[in-house]
Amino acid sequence: MSKRGELFSMAGKVAVLTGATRGIGLACARMLASQGAKVALSSRKPEACAAVASELVADGLDAIGVAAHAARGEDLQGLVDAVLARYGRIDILVCNAGINPSFDPLTDLPEDSWARILDTNVSGPLRLARLALPEMARVGGGAMVVVSSVNARFGLVGSGAYGVSKAALEQMTRQLAVEWGGRGVRVNAVAPGTVRTDMIRALLEKPGFVDGIRQSTPVGRIGEPDDVAAAVTFLASSEARHITGQVLTVDGGQTITRGAVQRQDESA
Repeated sequence: MSKRGELFSMAGKVAVLTGATRGIGLACARMLASQGAKVALSSRKPEACAAVASELVADGLDAIGVAAHAARGEDLQGLVDAVLARYGRIDILVCNAGINPSFDPLTDLPEDSWARILDTNVSGPLRLARLALPEMARVGGGAMVVVSSVNARFGLVGSGAYGVSKAALEQMTRQLAVEWGGRGVRVNAVAPGTVRTDMIRALLEKPGFVDGIRQSTPVGRIGEPDDVAAAVTFLASSEARHITGQVLTVDGGQTITRGAVQRQDESA
């Protein structure tokens, strides 16, 4: 058991993160690194990866940036290879990259959009898990945390394919937890509610939107990326050693008041 001053310590751990150059992913990278982890952060844009890694290093943290498309197998192989070449191990995997490019009803959604959403949000994390989980098992175990969404639990106008992909991601979390628990690898998910990120920038700028969230959320505020990062850090830590196959909701109580449904009605 960790001593009081060492709670959630990541000393000696190596964390790999996708979608890590902004928003929730960046907050996770910063928090894990601040707890002592060596972090390998990735996104599609090489310049963004380099810039964020440089910022963390300038703050005295240990980080590298590796450009990788979260759905492309060859890119993900390159990411894992780069991490192993630099650090020699993988202890933590955070799959945050995800897309929601279309707001069409499912029956109107173009086939290529449907395929792209599922490929990035579901198949991408699975491809990366196939590469990273054996490396975790090789060094005695580790933790994978995927970023889902409360949209996995509701049928919401404009979020059909996204919600389906996140529901599939949560079931994949449970399945991987069953398959890898015996090799010392835990797999969990976090499900954020409304969080202040670029993904919902247009909604954040809509008059009355933030006020509506505050009114419909028991804690009375909109979520911030650090709120989700704290949950990810906990699940990745040894303090969560007896937790696997679970989905931790990080929404300020939004879903218990059906705030997610109210929010969608307001934004229609």
